[in-house]
Amino acid sequence: MTTVIYVALVSGGQADGYKAHFHDLPDCTVTAAGLADLLATARQSLVQRLEALEAAGEAWPAPTPIEQIAAQTGVMPIPIDVAVDDPPIRVNISLGERLVQRLDAAASAGGMTRSGYIAKAVRVSLGEGGQAHGDFDAFGQRLQDELTALGRRINDSIGPDSAFTRRMNELDGRVYEGVRKAAESVSAAMARKRDDAKAASAESSTGAAN
Repeated sequence: MTTVIYVALVSGGQADGYKAHFHDLPDCTVTAAGLADLLATARQSLVQRLEALEAAGEAWPAPTPIEQIAAQTGVMPIPIDVAVDDPPIRVNISLGERLVQRLDAAASAGGMTRSGYIAKAVRVSLGEGGQAHGDFDAFGQRLQDELTALGRRINDSIGPDSAFTRRMNELDGRVYEGVRKAAESVSAAMARKRDDAKAASAESSTGAAN
C-alpha cells in the first residue's frame, strides 16, 4: 500500500460553513457545515476523483508538498491522505498509425479514453479481469494477511508456550496447592475430633465401671 497526500485549501467558518478545494485538483471541491464533516467529505471526494482519473487512464497529478504552497489570507492548508495500491503514472509509448486508429475507434465505441482502453487491455492480458477484479483480489489478499497476523498474535497470546498459558498454569498450581492444604487441614481436624470423641467415650465407660 502507498499513502498519497494532497493538500486541501480550507476556507470559511462556523457561521457560514466551510469550503475546500485541492491545490493539485482545483475542480475537486467540497462544502460542509462543520470542519470534521468537511475533512471526511474531502477525503471521499478525493478518492472518487483519483479513481475517475485512473479509470480514464490518466495519470494523477503530482502532490505538492504543503510547505511549497503559498500562504493565503483566510485559507488553511490541510493535508488529506489516501491509501492506494497502484498510483497511475504517465508513460510514453509508440504504436503504429493504423493500430492507433483502431485503438481510438475501439475506445470510442466503449466510451473510454485511449489511455483507459490501453490500461484495461493490459489488465485483461495480465489476467486481472479488469480493475474491479484486481481491487477485489488485492482486498482479499490484505484480508488474508490480516487474518494470518491475527492468528499468530492469538497463538502468541494463548498458545501452549505463551506467557498467558504459563501464568494460568502457575495460577492453577497455586489454586490446587491451596485446595490440597485446605483438604488436609479439614481431614486433620476431623481426625482429631474423632480421636477426642473416642477418648471421651473411653473415659465415660471407665467412670461407669467404677
